[in-house]
Amino acid sequence: MKRKEFYLVFIFTAFSSCLQSPEMTTGIVNGKEKPTVVTGQLAPFTDSDGNLVFQGEITSKGKSNIVEKGFYWSADSDDPDIKVVVPDTGSGTFTYDLQRASGGKTYYWRAYAENSFGCDSGEVRSCQTPAIWTAEQVLNTDSRWKGAVFLLNNSIYMTCGVFSGDVFISTTWEYYIASNLWMQIDSLTFPGGNRIYPVAFTIGNLAFVGTGLLTTQVGYNDLYQFNADSRRWTKIATPNDFEARYQATAFSLNGNGYVVGGYPFNTNELNDVWQYNPNENSWEKKNNSPVNFSGGIGISGNNRAFVGFGDAADSNRTLWEYISTTDSWNKFAQLPDKATRIFSGAIVQNNIYVVDGNNNIWALNMSDTTWTQKSSLPSDILIEGYQNLLTSDNSNSIYVGLGYNILLYEYRPLWDN
Repeated sequence: MKRKEFYLVFIFTAFSSCLQSPEMTTGIVNGKEKPTVVTGQLAPFTDSDGNLVFQGEITSKGKSNIVEKGFYWSADSDDPDIKVVVPDTGSGTFTYDLQRASGGKTYYWRAYAENSFGCDSGEVRSCQTPAIWTAEQVLNTDSRWKGAVFLLNNSIYMTCGVFSGDVFISTTWEYYIASNLWMQIDSLTFPGGNRIYPVAFTIGNLAFVGTGLLTTQVGYNDLYQFNADSRRWTKIATPNDFEARYQATAFSLNGNGYVVGGYPFNTNELNDVWQYNPNENSWEKKNNSPVNFSGGIGISGNNRAFVGFGDAADSNRTLWEYISTTDSWNKFAQLPDKATRIFSGAIVQNNIYVVDGNNNIWALNMSDTTWTQKSSLPSDILIEGYQNLLTSDNSNSIYVGLGYNILLYEYRPLWDN
């Protein structure tokens, strides 16, 4: 009798063990016919990269192989319904890179997986994307314009220009990006005197400001170096045949600075090109540009430099690229018909961003030279479209403003989709 009881206990124990094994059990006993899926947290994104990386994990494939997996997502509803299928990588974890996400929205997503028995979904997760525009601290002084504004070592500097009432100035203000704080620095007052329409370009931790206009008959042919480390200005000697000018265009490329064209006095616009080498403290006159340049924009980034969209009739809708290896210019792009006069520009990743006279932002793809119209400027800085655009090589943000006003915004172009 005891032997029979032993067999019964053994059979029951073995049967009970089988019921607890997901690999041997079917039906609703433990619900393992279908896959089991978990929705992962959002992969970290930089402040302005415009991409969302969804993550999922299959913790159990169920009673048959996975035939499909992916995500449902939405930017409008907490019940995501836009389906994307991802390739089978053979691992339990999988991801999907949602590109060109829009800023200032809440995105929802959930992972799913399907086998021959059915489909399972993870929980719905969500995130808030960064705002396209963020207002920064207002400049605590009268508005100014026609001065020099540049970005250097995580600070924005504004010097020279004119107040309302035609009061020319040379005071310098510094905006600390990290602390969102403006300061007037008396020791940083521009030493070259009051002026309007100077040029400015930056190389490393150095900025260079010069040329410009004092009166209708008096101009400058000088250049001053500002060192962000020592916080001092130093005058740079210029060649004797470097004419005084205003509304010239400038940019930096491969460690050199360039000044192009501008208005001289009593003659037509210039098309000369001057290269300054800060390491050797030397100037070299390069080949002339193909057209006269005055006003317009000079921008550089990604080891490329561009000039264009100026006042001269033969260049106001054309953007030219300067090729330093051959000391030559290539006609790079034309403005789209809908765009009007361009006042400023900046390069972020593979796009050139400009603002036109209608206060619209346009993005020019540097690979295929196609234009895309982006958002308009915030309503409180819609003044003639004349707003500065400032960025640096290691940033995806553009700082916009300080043109005819005291406002400054951070613009995140990669979220402007």
